[in-house]
Amino acid sequence: MISFPIEFLVLIFAIFVLAGLVKGVVGFGLPTIGIGLGALISDIPTAMMLILVPTFFTNIVQIMSAGSIRYVIEKSWAFLVGAVILVPLGLWAVVLFPGFPFERLLGLSIVLYSLASLKGFNPVMAMAHNAKLGFGLGLINSVLTGMTGSMSVPGVMYLRSLQLTKDDLLCAMGALFFISTIAMGVSLWWFGKATNELSLLSVLMCVPVAVGVWVGMSIRKLLSETQFKSLFLYAFAALGTYLALVGA
Repeated sequence: MISFPIEFLVLIFAIFVLAGLVKGVVGFGLPTIGIGLGALISDIPTAMMLILVPTFFTNIVQIMSAGSIRYVIEKSWAFLVGAVILVPLGLWAVVLFPGFPFERLLGLSIVLYSLASLKGFNPVMAMAHNAKLGFGLGLINSVLTGMTGSMSVPGVMYLRSLQLTKDDLLCAMGALFFISTIAMGVSLWWFGKATNELSLLSVLMCVPVAVGVWVGMSIRKLLSETQFKSLFLYAFAALGTYLALVGA
């Protein structure tokens, strides 16, 4: 039985439609927007729990509908392994230091990277160093996932450095977010931040997210590769600005 007031349910429904729309267009942003705006009307652990099930299922769809998961794993397996290992450590840091502005530092790094990329800074990962660097970046990504609920840094930067096509990049981000969601869910249960009521509401939140994603994917189909890359970076910069100024 769900005991949340109707005003809360209406607001969280609208927030998740918006988060799903962004996810559908550029392939990321669902956890960050859902947690960031959701925390304004609840708290961060509650918002993290509510976003879990929609994030899980939308990324399954993203993996299946874009690119080649086999190719993505071949290119980024070391990074993906690292991206789940330290999620509990990041969440533990939040429990120990709840007032530290983890998400603002994350947002600043996103803004700097996005603006640099829009100016032509697009590093290419040397395959000879891919496994070691990828694993190290994955570990950083996993800590930041636990600290902020945002699964994009430095993951999106790393995946873009692999010079993937639009579809393979979307597939790779889906794989990253899928395994990160599982790690975050396990960590939340481990630290006692989950309840049966929140789990049920998270299942119900798949409806507004699905509506947003469907609209967003329809918009994405109209974009060329160049238009997608430009919109992708502007959206990433906007996401970073939001985190840097407002936090989660």
